[in-house]
Amino acid sequence: MERKKPTLKTVAAHLGVSTATVSNAFNRPNQLSKALRENILLECEKLGYTGPSITARSLRTGKTGVIGVLLADNLAYNFTDPVATEFLAGISKTLDESHVNMLLLPSNSENYQNTQVETIPDSFIVYGKPVDSNVINLILRQHKPVVAVDFSLPDIPSINIDNRKASYSIAKHAIHSADDNILILGLRLEPSTSLSLANLDNLYTSEESVSRCRFEGYKQALEENGIELSFENVWQIHDLEEATLKTMLRGALTAPKKVDALLCMSDKIALAALDVANELNLDIRIVGFDGIPKAADAGLTTVQQPITEKGRIAAQMALGQIPYQSIQLDTELIVRTSG
Repeated sequence: MERKKPTLKTVAAHLGVSTATVSNAFNRPNQLSKALRENILLECEKLGYTGPSITARSLRTGKTGVIGVLLADNLAYNFTDPVATEFLAGISKTLDESHVNMLLLPSNSENYQNTQVETIPDSFIVYGKPVDSNVINLILRQHKPVVAVDFSLPDIPSINIDNRKASYSIAKHAIHSADDNILILGLRLEPSTSLSLANLDNLYTSEESVSRCRFEGYKQALEENGIELSFENVWQIHDLEEATLKTMLRGALTAPKKVDALLCMSDKIALAALDVANELNLDIRIVGFDGIPKAADAGLTTVQQPITEKGRIAAQMALGQIPYQSIQLDTELIVRTSG
């Protein structure tokens, strides 16, 4: 005969304590002495009791103690992207301090079929606008607090930097004359997955994409220097492996017309370009964007943005610890030897 699974009530009776005390041992450890909590957890382990059901707690309190984090790109990419990992570290530290859990949500709506995973979190942090807009609709239908980061949604607070102003300042620094041949290496700029652009007619809006904001900053700096922007000088870099990215960069930097300056929308792209330029012994100005630790080691001129702080503030807002309103954080142009 199968052994009946212990419940909160039967475990409390066995230990001679209240159900609230057992529940606190799992969910509110600061309510108990260390010795009492450790004893309760040890006895629960012996009994095979793993803690109060999240579903039961949700029905009782209306809260699950879970914050959902939706990443614009697939999960595998974000675990290798230095900016995403730094952002997630800022969220994690804040949630750890509040004893709240994080649920990473997939960016593809097909992953939500037959799971209803979007119903679990108490609130959501959305980092970048997903290509699959159906995912956003699934989240908004929950009618729970949502915080947008690095893009905007109607009636939803957002945490951003002034991407246009920051990219303008670094482009102004990198461009030396009207005769400069400038190549822009962007992130996702339009819905297509092509490397080169056929024109500049299908770009995402500034509300949808930080890449578009950075592009507009570059464009303004080019125009002020008397340089006409051609779509042929704008590439969009997708989730490329480093080896593939460097192969592409070798082709770009050895083209018949010499490139004078590379405006890179991320330090990751700029660092790969620096490696290729050094390998080919090329004299070229290269600037990045983000301010990841490796940028300093490589002498990369870049825009320093508060990535960890973004995550921390997003988590605080999702937890209701700070006002539910849009915030714009400051950036800093860091000039080093690369450009």
